Amino acid sequence: MDKFKFAIIIAYFGLAVIASAAVVLIIIFRPDATATIINYVGTIMAVASTGAVTFYMLGSQAKKIEQVAVQTNGANTALREENARLTAQLLSVVGSAPSSDQE
Repeated sequence: MDKFKFAIIIAYFGLAVIASAAVVLIIIFRPDATATIINYVGTIMAVASTGAVTFYMLGSQAKKIEQVAVQTNGANTALREENARLTAQLLSVVGSAPSSDQE
């Protein structure tokens, strides 16, 4: 997961460098379009940061879900073993389980 986080950070900063270079070039060659490019770059950076945070948090959530699944699986296995042991003990005392059509 750390490699994924690192890749997101590198990609985001790469995008920021390219966007900053674009703003500088627009200011030099087309000063009349400065407001437009700054708004455009701001929008791109906002969307990129929202996407990066969303993907990172989804990865963190998946990690937590896997941890809960592992912890729950162990508890369920222990409960099933205890249930099987108690069922076997009950059947040995009673003799046999009644069928579902007997009431």
